[in-house]
Parts: sequence; C-alpha cells; structure tokens
Amino acid sequence: MVGANNRTMLEFNNDPIYAGVNTENILYRVGIYLRLSRDDEGAGDSESIINQREFLSKYVKSQSNWILVDIYIDDGYTGTNFNRPDFIRMKNDIESGKINLVITKDLSRLGRDYIDTGYYLEKYFPAKRVRYIAVNDGIDTFEKNNGNNDMGAFKSVVNDMYAKDISKKVRTAKKTKAEKGEFIGAFAPYGYKKHPNDITKLVIDEEVSDVVRFIFTEYNKGSGLSYIARRLNEKQIECPSIYKQRTCKFHCKTLTGLWGHETVKSILTNRVYIGELIQRKGEMVSYKVKKYIQLPKSEHIIKENAHEAIISKEEFNLTQSILKAKMHKTHDRQFTDHLLSGILYCPRCGNKYRYQKQNGLKDDMVAVCSLYNRYGKEYCSRVAIRESKLNKAVKDDLKSMAKQKLDNDKIIKLDEVNNIRKEKTKISKSKFDYEKRINEINRIIKSTYEDKVNGVLSSEEFNLMIDDYRREKETLIQKAKFLEEQLNSYENTKEDELTKIIKSITNFENIDKKTIMSLIDKIEIIDSESIKIYYKFSE
Repeated sequence: MVGANNRTMLEFNNDPIYAGVNTENILYRVGIYLRLSRDDEGAGDSESIINQREFLSKYVKSQSNWILVDIYIDDGYTGTNFNRPDFIRMKNDIESGKINLVITKDLSRLGRDYIDTGYYLEKYFPAKRVRYIAVNDGIDTFEKNNGNNDMGAFKSVVNDMYAKDISKKVRTAKKTKAEKGEFIGAFAPYGYKKHPNDITKLVIDEEVSDVVRFIFTEYNKGSGLSYIARRLNEKQIECPSIYKQRTCKFHCKTLTGLWGHETVKSILTNRVYIGELIQRKGEMVSYKVKKYIQLPKSEHIIKENAHEAIISKEEFNLTQSILKAKMHKTHDRQFTDHLLSGILYCPRCGNKYRYQKQNGLKDDMVAVCSLYNRYGKEYCSRVAIRESKLNKAVKDDLKSMAKQKLDNDKIIKLDEVNNIRKEKTKISKSKFDYEKRINEINRIIKSTYEDKVNGVLSSEEFNLMIDDYRREKETLIQKAKFLEEQLNSYENTKEDELTKIIKSITNFENIDKKTIMSLIDKIEIIDSESIKIYYKFSE
C-alpha cells in the first residue's frame, strides 16, 4: 500500500460527482486490475502481468490525490466472462467502499465480452460511483467531454471479435494437432508424461507405469475392481489425482485421496495404454459459454501407434471381454435381486449402501455403507442392517401410511404415477435394451470364437466365457418375452394403474420394485434398528 496522503478525504458516497465536481478535489482509493489469459501470452512481454503492474503502479504514483489500496490479478483467465477470482474480490471491495477508482492498462484487460464490458462501463461503475480508467485507450468515465469514452463501446466490440477470432484459431490448431497424432491435453494420462522436449508427445512415466501393468494383470487374473483398489491403497500408492497434483500444476478435488473401483475401471477401459490417442471427445459450447459438451464418437480423432504402449492389445482386448461379461452381470444382480437397492444411503458420509453376505446368515444378506466396505473404519462406520428387517420395515410403513393417510387425490400427485402413461414407453425401452444386449452377446461370442481360433484365448478360457454369455443370453430372452407379454396385456388408463398400486399396498399383496421406486426417493440407515424414509410426495 502507498503511504498515507495528508489531503483531507472527501466522503465519496456523498460527492455529487456527476454534478461537475472537479475530480482533483477527490481523494481516490485505487484498485489496479491486471489480467492475462493464455491466449494473450502470444502477444509478447508488453501484455505480461509484470509489465502491466509496473506501468500502472508508476501511473498511480504520479497522481497527487490517489492512494493505491490493492492490486487485483487474474493470471490465466479469459476475458470473455467475468467469473474471475480477483475480479470478484475487487467487486466485493467496491461494494464495501474500500476502493472508488478502478484502473487497467487498456479496456481489453477489463474484459473482451462487449455485452458484459458495456454493463460495467455504462451501469455498474456509475451506479456504484466508481471511476474507471483504461490508460492506453484514453477512457476515463469521470471526464464528461472525453471523446474516447464514446469509443468504448466500439472498442469492446473489437475486443470481442478478437476473442472470437483467437478462439477459432485455437480450436482449429488443436484439431490439426490431434489429426497429426500430437497430444493436445493439458495433463498426460496416468502412466504417461509429456516429453521434456516436445509436449505434444507422450512418453512412459516409469514411476507409475508398473501400477498400470499391475492393474491389468490382476484384473485379467480374476481380481475384482474393489479388490485391486484395496490392494493399491494398502500399498500406499498415490491415486492418479493425488499423483498428478504432486507432479504438475493440477488442483486435486478428491475427498478421500484413495483408489476406488471407478478409477481402476477408467484405467482398464482407456485405450491410451495400447498406444492409441482418442482426442476431441468434447469441446466448449463457444468462446463465451464455457460449458463442456461431449461430441459423438464419429467426431472423435483417433490415432493408432501414437506413442509407446504399456499394455499389449491382446491383454487389453481380454480385459474388455471380461469387463463386459462381469460388470453387466454384477450391476444387474445388485439392482434387480434386491428390493431396495439403489435408494439406500449412509447419512454419515452420503455414500450408497450395498448388499453383501455375512457369516452366520444363510438366507439373508446385510446392507453396508459402500465407503466403509471399500476403505474401512477410518472413513465411515460399519452400520449394517439385515435385508429382511429392512424390507419388512419399509413395507410395513407403506402399508400403514396407505391405510391411514393416502387417498386417490394424494397418490395421484406422485411423480411416477402422474406419468403413468409413459409406462408403455419405459417397458418398450427395457425390452429394446434386452434385445440390444442379446445382439451384443451374439457379436461377442463371434469375436471370442475368432480369438480362440487365432490363439488369443485358450479353449478353457473360451468355454468359461461362452457358458457365461449363453446363460446371460437365455435370461435376457426370458425377460424380453415377459416384457412383451406385459405390453400385450397393458391397461392404458391412469385410473386402472392407480387402483393396482393402492391395492398392492392396502391389500397386503407383494410390493414390487416398481412400486418402491415410484413412492420412495431415498432411505437413510440410521443404525441397525432404525431407518429414515424420504417419500416422493410432500405429505
């Protein structure tokens, strides 16, 4: 902060500035604003943060009635939106009266979006009685006869067009690089690092490449995703996000800092490990709308043999075959075999509950917090509840509520029941998904047979996989047939469906998963004896 000035400070909020008071009579509390985006870095040293700071600091010191209060710096932030950390901090200081003059080197440092820049020049700064100066553009909002002020809007449009042009050039350049097989990502995938002399090339990161090999080897030997994650945590191996944060400029968002089954799965399905680069999977909506959208696979840019592989193609293909067989069956079994799966939550950590077997219980399972089950008591408590007890508690509560409180008017408010006419569409979609999976299995069986013929799979591996696929296919055929029968006998009226739901509860008939999902949003497991049910209707 510059030393105190002996001049008496006028109360800024009471100054009739727009009535023509001489600005030399005002003691200004100055905030210098500096900004540099990655796109501006190509403009040379003249736009650097250091240059902006020195230039403006000297300018402020040359004014007798100015006090430098603070310097606000947004380094690496685009000018096409104003959601920048230090710009927001500067606005807070304006609101609190800490500063009453904002100065930038030129108008483009304030922003490049002509609509938002115009808002601050024409509305925000005047409303807050804040003077704004863009030195190189000659703009000073408190000089009424300054012709450069009238050119501010035009300059904002030019700055906006410049940002648009730069955005197009950057997007085109990245696409061209991707088509040439050059790496365009900000961070190298786990197991690789950028070449020290050419950041567009990936080289194997020997520090962690053995971890990637370990994951593929263990999974192909029959280990599960959670088991592999647990082993890595036991070995105290950093998860990819923590490792990335330690080795490069990456802000880690992980809460636990531990390996999880989804992280393991993402590595097992990433084709980068066989030397392929799949880039341009998505892009920002526009240079102004910083929302990332996924692009269709037809627009992805794929380059084979772009870098040295860590995993052989044969090993990778075997992994994908096992994943398809294993993961589909596991998810399907967890969701369909248990009445309340998918809506059980732990109130202590917010994670879902999953079912597992427990010694001593032959015909029953217990629901346990997935975070505890994966990482242990250091991260959550083992609060388990038997499935039979859980199901009975929920059914009894539904029956009791239906008999005492629910009538047609209340039930008709339920989201799911209110959309009952969509049920046919849902059934048709499920039937389509089953048929799609059946066709997929037919293709996998054909591909697996070709792998056997080519010597990729042994006869024992082939027979094991084919038996699993055939059993799954038979089950799917039966399910598709059942849904076909449902569609043929479907009753079209909303009232008939309402009657069925009410009857299934009040007459103590079996309450199925469809009913549960229609009525209940989530269930929290408080302890082994109590639960809290959140229904989808307000009462």
